[in-house]
Amino acid sequence: MSLERRQLLAGIGGIATLSVAGCLGGDDDQPTTLWHDFSDAEETDLVDHAERFNEGRDDELNLEAISEIEDQLSTAIPAGDGPETFAWAHDWIGNYHEQGFAYDAADDVTLDLDATFTDAAADAVRFDGAVYGIPYGAETVALMYNEELVDEPPETLEEMVEIMDDYHHPSEGRYGLSCPPADPYFVSTFLHAFGGYFFDDETESLGVDEPEFIEGVELLQESIWPYVPADPAYESQVPVFDDGNAPFAINGPWEIDGFRESGIETTVAPMPDIAGGDPTPFTGIQVWYFTATLEDADEEALETAIDWAEWHSTNEDVILTNAENHGFIPVHQEYADDDELGDDVEAFAENVAMGVQMPSHPRMDQVWNPVEDALEQVFNEQESAEDAMNAAADEIRGRWE
Repeated sequence: MSLERRQLLAGIGGIATLSVAGCLGGDDDQPTTLWHDFSDAEETDLVDHAERFNEGRDDELNLEAISEIEDQLSTAIPAGDGPETFAWAHDWIGNYHEQGFAYDAADDVTLDLDATFTDAAADAVRFDGAVYGIPYGAETVALMYNEELVDEPPETLEEMVEIMDDYHHPSEGRYGLSCPPADPYFVSTFLHAFGGYFFDDETESLGVDEPEFIEGVELLQESIWPYVPADPAYESQVPVFDDGNAPFAINGPWEIDGFRESGIETTVAPMPDIAGGDPTPFTGIQVWYFTATLEDADEEALETAIDWAEWHSTNEDVILTNAENHGFIPVHQEYADDDELGDDVEAFAENVAMGVQMPSHPRMDQVWNPVEDALEQVFNEQESAEDAMNAAADEIRGRWE
């Protein structure tokens, strides 16, 4: 999951506690705790789900909304102050395994992962024989368009460029596209387009300095970057679409509710075809992680954390709510191929089908930031695509050593 997305969802400040357990009468001094950094709309449904889960339980689950969740977890878990469970994409699994931040629940989970979830989802929560969480949804970025400005989605990148060019007038505050231009997760569709890759989990090889990857960076230079605001930060990009000043956005399901609440008639569409290549976005599996805090937790806390993850990932109402309200693609086998979950889910599912799952190997954790820094240098015309990616590759390999 990208740094910019972490910053967006984290917000400002430290920890904001939701008194879900307190509202239901829980008076345990140290309740079983769930951390999250959900958007407002996602949080509303999460609270409702937790209230229903807590009904009749002696050990109630306590929700805490956390800003800067990655940093908070990295200090709280080693200190024994972390949550028993939290929500994030699967790409932290390998790193958490290596750091000892995760709890192996292979002997505690009652679900048959392979019989319950899609192959990709079941595999996403495993590492080196351990089970570090329960999957509950799939996500990726997609092309979104403002129906007041665009009649129908472009089928090709060339068509998209023509529309962006028509609307792009920066002097008037109008742009062709809202997209964090240097964020590897958001622009992965184009970086992968010609067979490029960031990191291969199986071979443990780095691909950011390969010709195919550099060709993807050059595609960004030619077709995407000319149409976004000059400031690459997420918080500078999102308002352009949110205020109705761009026909397109490239973003994920977490942002749809906000766009529509702002009055933008937002429609989700597949990524356009790319001449000579294939649009290939990164995809992620959303997971309820089990943290190392459970190693020393009492039996009741362990049971609550496992029960919650299994209940949330298999409850029909939760699955349908996450799909219909937030665009999360079901990974439960009984719902994964449901074609009646709405247009948003259908469109995101099309993008997931064309995508590639984010690597979860620990070494991938050292890839994100150097690539983002390199992309920013190219975006700001400080380096060529080839020089920037070669320098990023040298830095990454140096970190691995």
